[in-house]
Formats: sequence, C-alpha cells, structure tokens
Amino acid sequence: MLSTSKLTRCKNLFNQSVVSSLCASLLLSGFIAVQASAATLTVTDNLIVRDVDDKTVDHGFLSKKQQLELTPGQHSLVIKYKDVFEDIDFAEDRLVTSDYFVVRFNVTTQQKLLLSTTEINNLAAAERFVSSPELTLRDEHKQELVLALQKLDDYKLAQQVAKVVTSLSAPAAISHLNNDNINENTANPITDDQTFSEQVIKNADTVAMLKYWWQKASADEKNKFLDFMSKNKALN
Repeated sequence: MLSTSKLTRCKNLFNQSVVSSLCASLLLSGFIAVQASAATLTVTDNLIVRDVDDKTVDHGFLSKKQQLELTPGQHSLVIKYKDVFEDIDFAEDRLVTSDYFVVRFNVTTQQKLLLSTTEINNLAAAERFVSSPELTLRDEHKQELVLALQKLDDYKLAQQVAKVVTSLSAPAAISHLNNDNINENTANPITDDQTFSEQVIKNADTVAMLKYWWQKASADEKNKFLDFMSKNKALN
C-alpha cells in the first residue's frame, strides 16, 4: 500500500496535469475562436493592395491570390487597378494603371470575401474603369456586400480633419482654459466652445478644412456660401 505522503504527491501531480490540460484546451479553443472569427479576403490579380487600415502591405507575405485576414469591423483598403491589354491600333500591349483609391467596407460574420472589378475584357473597358472604378465584394454565399469607393486625396483629407477634431476635444479646450488660470467653476460654456473653435482653427490646415466642408456641403449650402463670398468681396 502507498503511504500517505506518496498518495498526496500522486494527487498533486494529477491535479497539476488536469490544470495544465485545461489551460492548453482553453488557449487552443481561444486561438480557434479567433481564427474562426476572421474573414479571408481574396483580391483579384488586377488589383494591387497598398495599404490595409492605414498600414502598408508587405507583398512578400501575400500569396499569389492576394489573400488577407480581416477581423470583424470597418476596414479600408488603398488599392489601384493594373492590367495589360492588346492595343489593336498600334499592334502592341499596353499597361493600364489607375490612380490609387480607397475601398471601405464592413466585415461581420463572413468567412470568405472576394473583391473584384467589374468585367473588363478589352482595352476600352479598362480605360473606362480607370476613369470610373467599379468593384464588387461578395461573401462565401455569393451575396454582394455594401462597399464605398473614395478618392485617396479625399480619404486623407477626412483623416486630417478627424485627427484635428479628436486631438482638440472639449476636455482639451477646458484644460487650456484652466492653464490660463481661469476658474473652472465659473467658466462660461459659450466661451469654452469659442476657445475650442479657435484652437481647432489654430492647429488645422485651413485650406484642407475648407476643401473638406465644401465636399460635405449640399448644392444649396454651396450656393449660399458662394453668395456670402460674393457679398464679402463687394464690401472689401
């Protein structure tokens, strides 16, 4: 028969083994869950991916089918179109390349996604695509997902505006007031808003901001602004 001390040691070893097995199982299941939640995006060969979510893609790690793993959520890709077609008029091949543009879409429960161009069979179709890109995004069930295309300059402009507004949030404006030895308890909300606006203007690229809001404005708002500019020009 085993002594009490030997039985205790056996129990301890057994408990440690069970705990280790449980930990390993939990880690493995967690890894599998993460893997299962990610969607595999395949990009057709005539699309070149430069950035994914503002991070440069290392093409050395892309497969020939250009596959990317994307977690659920909003994503943005900076891509361009590139393909070669025969120019019948000049009896030679022509390389057709578009400018970089941005594709934005949302991943939810999809497992597989395919990003592709519309059907492009000849040089004329390729040139039309370059002037007005059209893409489709489908899941593993061939269901088409909603996506948005945006010029790269417009995308960067929106990022600049968002960065300025985020860095100069209302708490930052209040902190600025406190640094100027203004009593927080007697601060005027209107003054806080004015100071915040002044700080945004001070730190922002004014031309970029004007371009951004012009693009956001409706036709009626643009006409009102042009009327305002015309009146002010007359006064000056």
